[in-house]
Amino acid sequence: ACRHLRQYTSRTMMLGGKQSSQSVGNRGTGAKGRPCTAIRVAELERTAEQHASSVSRPRPAAPQGTPVVLPQDLPSRPRRNRRSETFRSAMRESSLSPANLIMPIFVHEESNANQPIASMPGINRLSYGKNVLDYVAEARSFGVNQVVIFPKTPEHLKTSTAEEAFNKNGLSQRTIRSLKDAFPDLEVYTDIALDPYNSDGHDGIVRDDGVIMNDETVEYLCRQAVSQAEAGADCVSPSDMMDGRVGAIRRALDREGHTHVSIMAYTAKYASAFYGPFRDALASAPKAGQAHRIIPPNKKAYQMDPGNFREALREIRADEAEGADIMMVKPGMPYLDVVRFMRDNSTLPVAVYHVSGEYAMLKAAAERGWLNEKEAAMESLQCFRRAGADLILTYYSMQAAKWMAAEK
Repeated sequence: ACRHLRQYTSRTMMLGGKQSSQSVGNRGTGAKGRPCTAIRVAELERTAEQHASSVSRPRPAAPQGTPVVLPQDLPSRPRRNRRSETFRSAMRESSLSPANLIMPIFVHEESNANQPIASMPGINRLSYGKNVLDYVAEARSFGVNQVVIFPKTPEHLKTSTAEEAFNKNGLSQRTIRSLKDAFPDLEVYTDIALDPYNSDGHDGIVRDDGVIMNDETVEYLCRQAVSQAEAGADCVSPSDMMDGRVGAIRRALDREGHTHVSIMAYTAKYASAFYGPFRDALASAPKAGQAHRIIPPNKKAYQMDPGNFREALREIRADEAEGADIMMVKPGMPYLDVVRFMRDNSTLPVAVYHVSGEYAMLKAAAERGWLNEKEAAMESLQCFRRAGADLILTYYSMQAAKWMAAEK
């Protein structure tokens, strides 16, 4: 027993004590090697305990009833790299900042007042003019310097061929001009599709038998893109899902001298149930058919099937070959696998649209106290970055930027 005690005390003292192991041994056995006495044993135990307490911190107490177990023989413990916020921040694989966000704005000119959108709490149709400029200025003050414009077209301007889409003095075009005049360094994105201007509510021209006409629609999309570029748009964004529209728009822009204008293609846009609040905001849902005309009740004839994954690769290859500068997945959270797939199969920047239905779900759950809105929203945005998105179109842009600013 004395031998074991001497060895233990010797090891303890070697951690930084003033005595060597030999001196401890001599102290325990006496100068002529006499056996340990009870007094000597107690003295050595006290010395060891005092020294141990001076070189190590006491362990926090565990709750009563915690089992006593031997440590697992694990060469790797991933939790060691999660032990503190400093460590977690240093090793975080993806980051989120206001620079990643594109803020959608709905614009109307029915009155001078903003119009709340019931299905999107906290989001308004902004009255054209000062209200739009004030809203964008506030977003810029928090670091959000990218917007995408969605105009609410008055019903009397809608037609079955949607010529209002390329009216050089249309609401979208005037909004672009006013924003670029006020904020020259603001990145302005636009939507290229016919549904906000189409009395039938579709992204393309509808033939009497219900067929969405592809090439004829593309012609008007090109005119729309050119009109927006002329107004000052930095990036046009075809969301229509017509075949060949990216290449046609690129050629039209270049032909008119707008080689500097980018194209953000809605590459993998799914026929999703999550678009409802957006269509409420713009009154752009498909309309009912008439006796002599068939109007498809949905957009499944041109938007992608939610059950498809490999089909996205076909769209990726087409949009890259046709000259897209950015590619997008829409919606967001239900399609993170497609975001990752796009990131792994293209060197182009990837965007994702955190759509109105996703926003509305978070808002509804938060209003009922079922979710912490800030934590759930920020986690959602971080997930998009983790999946590979460079840009995120989200209705949380302003609020997320404010949350991030408050944490600095």
